[in-house]
Amino acid sequence: MSTSRSGPRAAAAALIALAAALSPAFAADFATAPAKGSVSAVRLLSAGPLEGGAYRAGVEISLSPKTVTYWRQPGEAGSPPVFDFSKSANVAKVETFFPAPKHIDEAGTVVAGYDETVIFPLKVTPKDPKAPVTLDMRLDYAACGEICLPARADLALPLPQSGASPFAAAIAGAEKRVPARIGGAEAAKQLKITKAGDGAWRLVAGSTQDVFAEVPEPLFVESKRDGDGYLLTLFATGAKPKGADATVTVVTEKGAFEAPVRLE
Repeated sequence: MSTSRSGPRAAAAALIALAAALSPAFAADFATAPAKGSVSAVRLLSAGPLEGGAYRAGVEISLSPKTVTYWRQPGEAGSPPVFDFSKSANVAKVETFFPAPKHIDEAGTVVAGYDETVIFPLKVTPKDPKAPVTLDMRLDYAACGEICLPARADLALPLPQSGASPFAAAIAGAEKRVPARIGGAEAAKQLKITKAGDGAWRLVAGSTQDVFAEVPEPLFVESKRDGDGYLLTLFATGAKPKGADATVTVVTEKGAFEAPVRLE
């Protein structure tokens, strides 16, 4: 009489699969080796195979303690990251998303940025969905601690077409931190903006934790807590600007959103 051994074999196969998922070799399929700077390091990460016509990926910047890197419009000081994916293979478009930043006091100057590891989510659309894709990136950024150091990372990652990524959860977490975009009509319902002086406006948006404002260069906006709202002050080199089209990012307990506004 024969005895079935399918149970032990299935268990062994499951253990082999788990070991493969946890092995450095497997993880390397979904991430580059880090490009290390003096106080930072950068990796390209993949969330897994093609989904709905695009790949989900991320750029991870790891920072040493007491080190800062910057948001896309950091303010009066700071250098935003510049992403270049032009050398990628079989890529039609790469969309880069920025998680909501925080205001950081940097030697007396308040900047918008990140003071811990941050992942910038990417949406990578291939030219030919059936052909392999290689994401090739040049990143210029700043990592600032006691001194501010320019840094550069040149990385390339063939995006896996199968398998489960060990970085999928981390990328999904970063995607949740990206502010949702709303239109002007919805913004008018959620935001109240009033004139507060020459080149200054007061914004109230309910139970808000922080507010960031972006305007076309060479303008910039300083945002400060003002009672139950935020004071937005517009600056420029030379003559005092009278107004500008802006995008505000509003951080709340339930998440963040960004909306177009007119400062006038």
